[in-house]
Amino acid sequence: MTVVSRETGTVVIVTPQGRFDTNGSPEVDRVLADHIARGAKRIVLDLSHIEYISSIGLRVILKTVMAMNRTGGRVVLCGGNDHSRTVLQLSGVMSMNIYVATLEEAVARVQAA
Repeated sequence: MTVVSRETGTVVIVTPQGRFDTNGSPEVDRVLADHIARGAKRIVLDLSHIEYISSIGLRVILKTVMAMNRTGGRVVLCGGNDHSRTVLQLSGVMSMNIYVATLEEAVARVQAA
């Protein structure tokens, strides 16, 4: 898995590419943890290039949300194919009000926090 991250002002945009599963999740987790350790307070996790997400990928998302809540930060998710959105819906992540459809909406929401 490839994970691209970039900063736009005070927002860090992390975009995993490929399968967010047992093989890819450690890299996503490492990148997100590094940003949090360096003091990032606003992270957008762009799922638009994810082909598949497993329960391990979901665990990385929830771990990141909890870490950001502890530090006073915020994570917003965006994008994703039908499978990814279904997994987020069934797991309850959608009810956490941290998901929006587009990257532009995600950046706006995370900045409003």
